[in-house]
Amino acid sequence: MISLPQRETRSLLAIHGWSAVFLGLLLYTVIVTGVASVFGDEIGDWANPIEQPSAQRFPAGLGNALQQFADSVAPELRESFFAFPRSGGRIYAQFHRDEKDANGRPTERGVVVDIDPRTLQMSNRREGDEDAMNDDDTVNALPDFFVNLHVRLHVPEPWGLMLTGVLGLAMLVAAVSGFLLHRHLIRELFTLRRRKKLLSARDAHVVAGSWNLVFSFVLAFTGSFFSFATSFGVPVLAMVAFNGDQQAAFETFVGNPPVNDPRPAPMANLDAMIVDATRRAHAETFFVSVEHWGRADARATISMLPAEGEVFGTTYVYDGPSGAYQYEKPPLGRVPSFGGNLFSLMAPLHFGNFAGVLSKAAWFALGFAAAYVALSGMRLWTQRRIDQPAWRPLAQAVNGIGYGLPLALIVASATYFVARALDADLQPAMMRMFLITLGACLLASWLVRDTARVAQTLLILTGAMLLGLPALRLLCGGPTWAPMFATAQFAVPALDTVLVIGGLACLAGAYRTATRMRRAPQTLALERVTE
Repeated sequence: MISLPQRETRSLLAIHGWSAVFLGLLLYTVIVTGVASVFGDEIGDWANPIEQPSAQRFPAGLGNALQQFADSVAPELRESFFAFPRSGGRIYAQFHRDEKDANGRPTERGVVVDIDPRTLQMSNRREGDEDAMNDDDTVNALPDFFVNLHVRLHVPEPWGLMLTGVLGLAMLVAAVSGFLLHRHLIRELFTLRRRKKLLSARDAHVVAGSWNLVFSFVLAFTGSFFSFATSFGVPVLAMVAFNGDQQAAFETFVGNPPVNDPRPAPMANLDAMIVDATRRAHAETFFVSVEHWGRADARATISMLPAEGEVFGTTYVYDGPSGAYQYEKPPLGRVPSFGGNLFSLMAPLHFGNFAGVLSKAAWFALGFAAAYVALSGMRLWTQRRIDQPAWRPLAQAVNGIGYGLPLALIVASATYFVARALDADLQPAMMRMFLITLGACLLASWLVRDTARVAQTLLILTGAMLLGLPALRLLCGGPTWAPMFATAQFAVPALDTVLVIGGLACLAGAYRTATRMRRAPQTLALERVTE
């Protein structure tokens, strides 16, 4: 063991604690935004519903609309095509070609449109590089903000994915070490001592963590897989086995067998292929892609939702010029395999969408518990040291970000409606208000020594903002409940109701905090731990 003077030991301990809590706060951010992203589709439908949705994800006649879109795109940009439904059922359609930027990194250049599923009219056309195609995307801007914050913390690729991958590994280590530390796991699942505040806070942390161990492990493992597979795995594999060609590596493992016949050939109508795929799978289409549109070697890949009672969907490949069915494509590689089945499990296990709203609700609750475990663990550790000058700013930062992050996310959501009504750039506006709000919460936690008072104030503000979001949605041109019920768009009234319930819960929590502070001011130091 290395012997260090007491002063250096305290300094190293402070560095160790600050770095650990910094990573913990980033992990807390990823978990909280992941909880919101579970209902990303519903958030998009709530924020940007459509007047009259289609009964089908890919309505009849869409093939003709896509052919008109293809005719308007330069042939060199028709290398790849894909389409899928998103907010309000609108169809997102994109043609692009793969390129490399000035630094040699893979990028894309193409054309994007949104298609109304009822009228099949195209709108909001964007053309250029990846940034240009993503600019002015008003349809899915709000859920994309949450998803990008969860997936890469809005850090440029590949660093954002690598960072969230590291955080996933940290969560994996915490889950495994937590399991090993719980020597009395069964007893700790049901242990809550309510009379001693400090102990009850620790017990609540232990109980929530114990019940959440398996979920935390699954979430961390699958999240790390998705982050590292694209940011690290594919580039390394391409460098070793494909002379650095990432596109070739990707096509080998998840794409179709390569063919090359550049002769011009008209594309068969996609409607007939979608009808055939629906008949084969007894399920709806959710994703369509085409390689080499307008060439003799064109192939269409149609991915289906899981049939009733199934976990996995199926994917079919069709010949582009003739529209003839070719084969069922496995999820990984060229032939069905056990590894391919494991690969298919990753997405439903991470996103919790394998049983519709019920599984999403369960994943939301478990994710909320994981966020509570992360925040309560950091608060327990820092509040014990709050009287030490080196640790007080850290304890205050945990308090400010822990309670300020939900408020900042809600402010960003409110900014979306205001910026859209003012025809402003949505993503920059949301990010600015998110950072300003989070910075203000952090500054307030450092300026006010009473952490319980800061937590109470932030809870009140969060509750008020949650209650005000449905009204703000209406004021900024959103629809009322009546037409939403009439067109079976239940995401709008459902999320409005959830927001009101969440706002009342925050206000009730702030009221309980104020009551405890009035009744027992002499135990305030212990109460801070349990807020």
